[in-house]
Amino acid sequence: MNIDDFKFIYWMEYAHTDETKEKKKRNINVQGAYLHVLGYSIQSIGVMIGTTVIWYNPNLKVIDPICTLLFSVIVLYTTINMLRDILEVLMESTPREIDATSLERRLCEIDEVVAIHELHIWTITVGKVLLACHVRIRREADADMVLDKVVDFIKREYNISHVTIQIERE
Repeated sequence: MNIDDFKFIYWMEYAHTDETKEKKKRNINVQGAYLHVLGYSIQSIGVMIGTTVIWYNPNLKVIDPICTLLFSVIVLYTTINMLRDILEVLMESTPREIDATSLERRLCEIDEVVAIHELHIWTITVGKVLLACHVRIRREADADMVLDKVVDFIKREYNISHVTIQIERE
């Protein structure tokens, strides 16, 4: 490997195409606050329903814990996706919507690409996915052209916000 091969380490960030969808997905704090307020609203409605039923028929006091349990389950159900997103970030795992094996296979189908290795895909915050890999190309291939094709493919097909590619020759 010579010094010219190292110049092909490439960092790239790009703007998301669907900015409003991305902003909603990206801000987990706002989503958590929204669910918190929604949960309290639902529980308040449950308390009002339970109170009304007990007001008209005092023998149905059991309705209070039933309403509380029912509305608590509804609130818990709405937070499960948010909890999964938070765990993905904490564990730096590959996002559920990205199939790393398929991505690797499709990258190998690009002209002049021989192999992909050291492929890492992880989430650093909700909505921001990073990818790093080594791309082995044919000795006679134009590294800049291959690099542009690989980065464009990852950006277009997988909407990954930060890409680091190291080009290696056969």
